[in-house]
Amino acid sequence: METERTIAQALAKLDSTLPGLNYKPETVRKYGIAVANLTLFAKNPNGSTNAGDLLERYESAVRHRGYSEQYRNSQLRIVFMVRELLATGDFNCRRNNCKQAINIQDRGFRRSFEESIACLGFEANTSKARIYSQVVRRFCNMLSSEGVVAFSEIDGAVLNKTVCLFAKTNPGSMNQVVSSLRRFLGFLHSKGLCPEYTLDPSVYRTPNRSKMAPCFTRKEIQRLLDCCNRHNGMDRRIHAIVMIAVTTGMRACDIAALKRDDIDWRNSTVRIRQRKTGRLIEQPLLPETGNAIARYILHFRGDTDAGIDEVFLQHCGKTVPIRGGTMRSQFHRLCTRAGIERKAGRGFHSLRRSAATWLSEIDMGPHEIALFLGHSTFGSVNRYIATNPGMARCSLGFEGIPLQSEVYHG
Repeated sequence: METERTIAQALAKLDSTLPGLNYKPETVRKYGIAVANLTLFAKNPNGSTNAGDLLERYESAVRHRGYSEQYRNSQLRIVFMVRELLATGDFNCRRNNCKQAINIQDRGFRRSFEESIACLGFEANTSKARIYSQVVRRFCNMLSSEGVVAFSEIDGAVLNKTVCLFAKTNPGSMNQVVSSLRRFLGFLHSKGLCPEYTLDPSVYRTPNRSKMAPCFTRKEIQRLLDCCNRHNGMDRRIHAIVMIAVTTGMRACDIAALKRDDIDWRNSTVRIRQRKTGRLIEQPLLPETGNAIARYILHFRGDTDAGIDEVFLQHCGKTVPIRGGTMRSQFHRLCTRAGIERKAGRGFHSLRRSAATWLSEIDMGPHEIALFLGHSTFGSVNRYIATNPGMARCSLGFEGIPLQSEVYHG
């Protein structure tokens, strides 16, 4: 009983503190579910008298169950917070939300930053614009802390020091940091505010993103669709979702936000504005995919008086649009039912990769694939094409090819 009371007190403190922290509402909801699960587990300790043993058993149970990675991580994060709370009496789970703007202290720096946003033509409310904003705001404040009052005072030492600070706090996203800094420095140079600088790659290390992205084979996709054989709303819903993802390459967030007005049934097209890039794209709707969506809407979606326009709904006490996390969790359970082998990095987004890989197999070029998927840059599609064995065999060496410039010597 002492163990139950101790953990219950820690969980009660967590539950009351989480809503006031700087987390997204979706994150607070996930942590709330994790707190409820651990509370229920603590009420049946099964003879354990030590809080550490109980938390260890719960952590082991979470790790060995077939949860999705996102769901499992939220459960384990709460275990970590409870351990820290029991050991120190407090927990440190505050972090900066990427959507919370950092205030630039220097007025001149702030004015130049606002001009760069207007000149570089970032589309509003996109991930690229948010990342650029956060990086440049931090960079300007770092310059102020180093005693720099004008961009013309920037030298190589100060620039390398700020990049090193970014490398310590953002080791996994240095590609985006360096890209944002190059854009901003290029803008400053074009306005004559600072000399032209080249970032020294020896002071930072960008993560290697060149590994192949795993995807599903056609046989595995067919097994997934065949496994949706139960005539209920959940199976019909995930069947339609998988069909959309694998035939249009849409992301989970875009499928969750898909509205009935976005589907042009007469012309068999789907028109959406991507949440990640903000781009408006139109894609063909295959007859099989359209039939799957229509079957779900007519027979399993259910009538609702709430005026919800989203195509896919979930009924959890009240009828609401489906969430991306719910979609990924149901897809994960479907893979388990179908006996699909679990591989690192392969999940719901792999359906989009599969669509891109299959397009490359029918001799569609990288530019056409990038336009079809709505990529912001053509280079983004290279990782998908790399999974095509046929195109990999076409990557030959230069042996036997005569070169007149005498640069290649075999």
